[in-house]
Amino acid sequence: MLLYATAYLLTRKISEEINQAHMIAKQSPLEGKHTGTAATVAIRELPGLHTIDLRVAPGSVAQLVVTGALGIELPAKTGQIQTTSVPGGGGEAHVLCLAPDWWLMVGLEEAEQQLALLKNQYHFSAVDVSGQRTTIELEGTHAREVLAHLWEQDLREKSFPVASVSQGLMAKAPVVVCHIAPFCYRVMVRSSFALHLWKALADAAEEWLIARKINAGSPF
Repeated sequence: MLLYATAYLLTRKISEEINQAHMIAKQSPLEGKHTGTAATVAIRELPGLHTIDLRVAPGSVAQLVVTGALGIELPAKTGQIQTTSVPGGGGEAHVLCLAPDWWLMVGLEEAEQQLALLKNQYHFSAVDVSGQRTTIELEGTHAREVLAHLWEQDLREKSFPVASVSQGLMAKAPVVVCHIAPFCYRVMVRSSFALHLWKALADAAEEWLIARKINAGSPF
């Protein structure tokens, strides 16, 4: 009996580790790639960011109930980002307004559970879409220049300041671009396009990546 129990526990542990590895692989199409330095431009994947797609009529009772349950404010204007602290010291969360009735909530891991009991009483939709996309972050003094090689929209501060978000095509891939902080941008891309976009961004950043390697004493 003891041998059986030990074998069962070992099999269960192996199964859990395999499932966990599968989840990480599923959430990380780029396997956590990173390159460069923030002194010029650093490019890195931020895999597995918890993302909820929220649809609710603006100004409705449902919106008031949803924001009350989550303890956050939804940005009212399309293209705005609201940054909030996650309760319990869980870091920062970002709420992106993509349309008057459409938000992406990034980093609010308890949001779906908090709203589950309200769905039968109020008209709104809250769906976990974490597995649809991964996020590529660009940070550094040349981050905007790298993006400008691939993005047709105006990235200058007067047109796209911090706390702005926009949708469009980048290297033919559908993306959501966020200006998170000074010299820091995040590009949310469908997992199937992630590697293609990574290569395009790395090519656009080549002159700064090569300069860093040369300064470090390694030409390649």
